[in-house]
Amino acid sequence: MKTLQLLPAIDIQSGQVIQSKNLSSSDISGSPQQVIDYFVSKGTKWIHLVDLDAAYSTGENSDLINNLITANSVEIQLSGGITNQAALSKALETKAKWINLSTGALTDLDWVNATLELYPDRVCVSLDVVDESLIARGSGTIVGDLWKYLEKLNKFGCKRFVVTDNKTDGKMTGPNFNLLAKVFDQSGAAIVASGGVSDLSDLAKLRQMGIEGVIVGKALYEGSLDLTAALELCYK
Repeated sequence: MKTLQLLPAIDIQSGQVIQSKNLSSSDISGSPQQVIDYFVSKGTKWIHLVDLDAAYSTGENSDLINNLITANSVEIQLSGGITNQAALSKALETKAKWINLSTGALTDLDWVNATLELYPDRVCVSLDVVDESLIARGSGTIVGDLWKYLEKLNKFGCKRFVVTDNKTDGKMTGPNFNLLAKVFDQSGAAIVASGGVSDLSDLAKLRQMGIEGVIVGKALYEGSLDLTAALELCYK
């Protein structure tokens, strides 16, 4: 059975890690660098790093994020507001291994196609889903029918999707396994699951499905998922 890449999420807003901001009891706290240090000390191989200000058009943290990526050897998946060439160019200047185009980028399919042709192994596409429609979480942009866009992205040769059910994200009620399986079956691309993970059984099921990676945020910060046990399950 192939490994399941575990990507602890770090969402940065106004230079701070938003997940740990109001959790005084959490072991995972401090500056973005301190949070990265914590995850790395436990054996994390990947970090999912998000510029939340860029995603919600309230500013940006590109200098801080670039410095964090440069200063750390852990692999980075970078997300947040990457909907145009200017934002992509900044992301490409970093050492991030995977760069996620936002769902909102799909309003310009010609640009997405050209980008995937240029950077097929580095650029991924985020699919933020509500009831089989694509709706960008940051901007609220309604893009359209998931399956129609997936068909187009398959033709573009997209090699990796980051799939989020917006209804389960942050709820710790379990991922939408049916959605993930359907996207997996209809694309053949690598899938990184995002949203809803609550316990080790969720990770075990994702690994059995052949999912490539999983982004985990709230369950780690609130302590319902032990990172050491999770890493062992994902990689053993």
